[in-house]
Amino acid sequence: MIVGNEKKINILRQIIKSNNIPHAMIFSGPEMIGKKKIAIEFIKNIFCEDLCGECYFCKSIENNPDINIISPVEGNIEIEEIRKAKERLSLKPYYNKIKTLIIDDSHLMKSDAQNALLKMIEEPKGDTLIIFITPFREMLLKTIRSRAQEIKFSLVGNEEIEKYLISLGASSKKAKEISLISSGQIGKAINFFEDKSKMDFFNKSIEDIIFLSRSSINQRFQYAEKLKDDKIKIIEILDIWERFLRREILLKVFNYKSSVNYSLKKTKELIDELEKIKYMIESSNVNKRMAFESLLIKL
Repeated sequence: MIVGNEKKINILRQIIKSNNIPHAMIFSGPEMIGKKKIAIEFIKNIFCEDLCGECYFCKSIENNPDINIISPVEGNIEIEEIRKAKERLSLKPYYNKIKTLIIDDSHLMKSDAQNALLKMIEEPKGDTLIIFITPFREMLLKTIRSRAQEIKFSLVGNEEIEKYLISLGASSKKAKEISLISSGQIGKAINFFEDKSKMDFFNKSIEDIIFLSRSSINQRFQYAEKLKDDKIKIIEILDIWERFLRREILLKVFNYKSSVNYSLKKTKELIDELEKIKYMIESSNVNKRMAFESLLIKL
């Protein structure tokens, strides 16, 4: 089941009905809002108008030779994976109308991997569709962006998240609690509900930033040392801290008691710095620990 972004999903349905499917598309928007799931449903809908869930096309999406899905490995998408995908796309379809390629977190392709796809996008052979999924569209080559049709997806409303979690078996209280800390990211909400350790990690990260805001520089560096260069964990922590600081802004604006003794100005500055460092860690080969430490110094 897809939650949210109904208007954009209707646009995709109209594209199918018009029988004018582009050769390249970009599904952009925040992380963990269901872009990959929507892309898969879109492809299913191309092959099965009713999305019956019972036919070969609906059931074989993950193992269908005409459908290729590439995801990052250890934060990278290597050119070798793109070359293999290009070879598969060059073959005639086995069963379907078109051959498709979904590249999840496509911004993690380096320029050589992106360039490897350019000719196929500029001079498509036969019926092919490439979908680039990314929260950072600006990291795709301008030439790719100019030749692909972009669909921009949005965060999911709290009420929609609550209703979905209740349908999964959550109590109303639990569903509301999770929706408030998920920041419109349905994927995070589901993770919090299904995996208690995710919720525990969230709460621990909040405790950490409160502690660090009152601690010495030495204690902050010790905290960074424990994380070392664990890119995934650092990004998860930064993501949680960003949501925490945004909540702090609301508390300050409405004169409620906040958890950290920051001015409104400093809180906004920390969010800007956090977003910058998170972007650097995700999109470049910057020294992760040093980048993280530079933020800790400013807490």
